[in-house]
Amino acid sequence: MKKILPAMLVLGLLLVVSCAQAPITNPTAQPPNTAALAGQPTSAPTSAAAPTTAPSAPSGANKVFRRAAFEPDSLDPSKGGPGFQEFQNLYEPLVDAYAQDGQIHPLAAESYKISDDGLTVTFTLRDGLKWSDGKPVVAEDFRYAWLRQLDPKTASYVPDEFYAIKNGAEFNQGKITDPNQVGIQAPDDKTLVVTLAAPAPYWLRYVGTTDYVPVRKDIIEKYGDKWMEAGNFVGNGPYMLQEWKHDQSMVFVRNPNYNGPWKDSIKIDRLEFKLVQDPDSQGLPAYEANEVDAATIPATELDRIKADAKMSKEIHTIPSAGTTILIFDTKNKPTDDVRVRQALSMAIDREALANQVLKGGYLAPTSFSPRTLASYNPSTFQGYNPEKAKQLLADAGYPGGKGFPTLELYSWNVQRALLETQAIKAMWKDTLGIDVNLNPLDPKAMRDWRIARKDQPFNVYYAWEVAGILDPIEYHNAQLDPEQNVRNSRYADSQYVQLIRDAKKETDPAKRAKMYQDAEAIINRDVPIIPITEDENFWVVKPNVMNFDQVTTALTNFIRAAQPPGLDISQ
Repeated sequence: MKKILPAMLVLGLLLVVSCAQAPITNPTAQPPNTAALAGQPTSAPTSAAAPTTAPSAPSGANKVFRRAAFEPDSLDPSKGGPGFQEFQNLYEPLVDAYAQDGQIHPLAAESYKISDDGLTVTFTLRDGLKWSDGKPVVAEDFRYAWLRQLDPKTASYVPDEFYAIKNGAEFNQGKITDPNQVGIQAPDDKTLVVTLAAPAPYWLRYVGTTDYVPVRKDIIEKYGDKWMEAGNFVGNGPYMLQEWKHDQSMVFVRNPNYNGPWKDSIKIDRLEFKLVQDPDSQGLPAYEANEVDAATIPATELDRIKADAKMSKEIHTIPSAGTTILIFDTKNKPTDDVRVRQALSMAIDREALANQVLKGGYLAPTSFSPRTLASYNPSTFQGYNPEKAKQLLADAGYPGGKGFPTLELYSWNVQRALLETQAIKAMWKDTLGIDVNLNPLDPKAMRDWRIARKDQPFNVYYAWEVAGILDPIEYHNAQLDPEQNVRNSRYADSQYVQLIRDAKKETDPAKRAKMYQDAEAIINRDVPIIPITEDENFWVVKPNVMNFDQVTTALTNFIRAAQPPGLDISQ
């Protein structure tokens, strides 16, 4: 699940809880299951059907969990932008792709079965599933939602995540117009049958993302663009939208009709979101004033928090698979010259960025992919080498930066992005003698600017990439396949493209990893996109918040309040 969002969207969340204090446990996440990651044909364990009575809030209980966040651009799964954290509590997909044991577990599906040839996946929905308005959740709701993601009229930001489905790409690209030709069928209310174009070892993990959640056709047709507003919106997750005051707040409450597998771990009655401009920079002061009970730690504050006698005991480290990146236009001068791109990459001192500018709050990347992905290939990475960078720029016709045009660098106007781009500007000036104009934009404006680059030239822009699923497809195919071109780098090396397309279909885990590592070597050489810093997320959490680490996903730091054992507060 590739989300093109502000660099601090995930790290910028705050959490607040009001109740008494109790200790927190801090389990260590289990390594991913190799067979599950490989997507080998198998059947998921069948869970017992959940009872049909939805849970109600405990008598007299009023556990409120508040956090600050960016305002969502939308609650529509087909749209990108800030706020996709909120989806985790309003919707429920067929399977869970973020379990800490690394395996895929059924959620809205009671079970799923993969055919021996890996081409057909049959999902059986649980009994008694309901939308927040009490209507039954049926297989057709999923079919409609997935076809809507592929419909070119929707202009989904992630249609490529559905291209594994037979005729999915053809339907999205207008080559066919009959949705019945797409390999998604709902023969009855409880059964969803999906036919894939080819074996896709990664696909089930996409099914566990919020891009694959159901939406209601009748609601969308009734309310049009207003279907996501409070009073109109319906979801199938553990919580439902009660209130949305734009630019101010959002409130979720327990969904009384939720009958999914997590119903017994719903312990928080009310989730409150304070909508702010930059949660990262605004969180820690509120935490220290006891206005919130959890916050991410900005990199500039990490040393001080570690030295604080009280707060140092409240630090939680949550792993992640994300990096901040720079994307070059490989068809527009001067970044169309690979020597220029290599020089710009080698002039960046990533150790200094991670450990000095960002005070050790992040890691210095040593390959295009983060080290948690099978494509990680540090032996081919071209790291900091200022002398070689100068020579490469001279070889490209710009000795000492003479004659080099001023680069326009676009980014978000959030703290981490500003710190990193300011430092990079200084490094490029000091090492290469070139000038850079920084153009920070608010998150929505940055998203609109990036989308417009599809057919407009640019120099370079800053973004944040997270592996929404634990698979190299997120860093390679999703960002750099020319058919998708979501980053608009316009990079299209034929050897690289063939490698990632073949690797995408390879079912042998070892062969697949080798193919992606070979592809990564090409990217480390040609640098159409370069990594800047790698995520390592630090939080401070008050002792009264229970099970925080268990409900916060390791890949993307989603906070799923109902994920077993359930976020809780001591009474």
